Amino acid sequence: MQPLTLSPNDFRRLATVLRTLAPTAARPGLRKLGLLRGGPTDDTSDATYEGFVTALEALGPTFVKLGQIMATRSDLLPPELTERLGRLHDSVAPAPFEQIREQLTIDLGGTPDDIFAEFSPAPIAAASIAQVYAARLTTGEEVVLKVRRPGIGAIMRADLRLLAAAARVVERRAPALRRHQPVRVVSELSDALLEEIDFRIEARNQSEVRKRATVFHVPLVHERFTTERTMVSTRVRGRPPNAVFRSEEPALARALAPEAARGLLGMILLDGVFHADPHPGNVLVTPDGRLALLDFGSVGRLSVKRREQVLVVLGSLVDADVAAVSDVLMEWAGRSGPPPTGLEQGVERFFLRYAADSGRPIRLAEAIGEFVSIARDNALTLPPDLLLLLRALGIAEGLARTLDPELDVVDAIAPVVVKAFASRFAPKALATRAFRAFKEFDQILATGPEAIRRGIGRLSRDGLVIRLSSSDLADLPRAVKRAGESLSVAVVVAALVVAAAIVTVANDGQVAAPGRIAILVASGVGLAAFVARLLRRD
Repeated sequence: MQPLTLSPNDFRRLATVLRTLAPTAARPGLRKLGLLRGGPTDDTSDATYEGFVTALEALGPTFVKLGQIMATRSDLLPPELTERLGRLHDSVAPAPFEQIREQLTIDLGGTPDDIFAEFSPAPIAAASIAQVYAARLTTGEEVVLKVRRPGIGAIMRADLRLLAAAARVVERRAPALRRHQPVRVVSELSDALLEEIDFRIEARNQSEVRKRATVFHVPLVHERFTTERTMVSTRVRGRPPNAVFRSEEPALARALAPEAARGLLGMILLDGVFHADPHPGNVLVTPDGRLALLDFGSVGRLSVKRREQVLVVLGSLVDADVAAVSDVLMEWAGRSGPPPTGLEQGVERFFLRYAADSGRPIRLAEAIGEFVSIARDNALTLPPDLLLLLRALGIAEGLARTLDPELDVVDAIAPVVVKAFASRFAPKALATRAFRAFKEFDQILATGPEAIRRGIGRLSRDGLVIRLSSSDLADLPRAVKRAGESLSVAVVVAALVVAAAIVTVANDGQVAAPGRIAILVASGVGLAAFVARLLRRD
């Protein structure tokens, strides 16, 4: 670990941070780490939680963003705290335009009056990182200009140095927290925050979501005027989708509610790129009755593997597959070996409350909260991308219920889940998975002989000790037989699926029609046989 050098200004800032946090819910942790005098206490009243949130706001943009990220860590923090952190606002008094004019002129390549046909120096919105101004291009198009506050980069980098130093202290002095890897977490936080103040990255996020969006309207980015510190995009006019809008436009609100839920879940499960903070302040209802998304500073991304894992959990709600969900939770936490004692019991209780045949209305946010509690109660730390997804789903449900309090969100998103499941069995997806399986099989063949040779050498040196339980032996022959049959069927099916994918895309002259039909039929029969074998319980 490289040494971290703090300047005298850093130490003065540290003193300010400690003075601000000392009276809040952070006090017990600071005492335990030896940063405050006195023994550890457990003062976690509502007042100290509220004070902690207020202190983060007072400490500025880095700590506000830190608090917003902490709000997603319901697997680590008590819900009373994460709920309050979720209400952290990022609205501050605007900086005078004269402080921004010089920077803006450099970034735009001219003064705003030279670049735009119209420009208003009075900001229409202000936050701790940026301010937003209204303007009009020479083409007549209305736009908004987002400008980073001067000096904010240096302030955030200084605060991030302090957080990195604090993370090292935590790893040294709090062994119980070491498994959460605070140094790595702060490093990832630093990368995320420094990306968020680079508006070129936000512009790419916004353009990427715009290309994929089908339900939401996403403003167009004008790349010509976008730099690290400035960003120009089409202005969207509309109304916030709040209770006032619902009372004035009840029919439209009811129509938009399921669209809001389906639109975000479609981004997550089908596209893998989604707006991570779709609260009503980042959404507008346009005059033509569409939902528009704003502010793409926080965008989540899910790999194909992660989306498949999420689908496993959603699919397990149908047949209450406790083992499958427990395995996914263990994999998410990066844990191997037997699951914690209470994990499967917790998952089973979850299914009793939220499975498809539970007979009770399902509140998505409530179910997500309980699911995360299972991980927290069993000391399983969930990955950040997944927590961002769960938080976004909870916010999306809140948005949908604001538009229609009677909406059954689970019923509304069902078509998206079905479509996501169906997409896994498209020829291209099947061929991709089959190729992946063959590649893994090839790796086993390549590395297997050497592993066996090392194993035999170790046995010849150390001998072999085997512990068997008689209760495990009764089913051993049947288990070995089933494993061999499943493996053979899987290899044959994988080959047939690859063949089917090839003949599907082949030119007519390459494969004769009877042969094409035979391979496709054989692939279907083989796949059905493999699925039937997986579903057998005996």
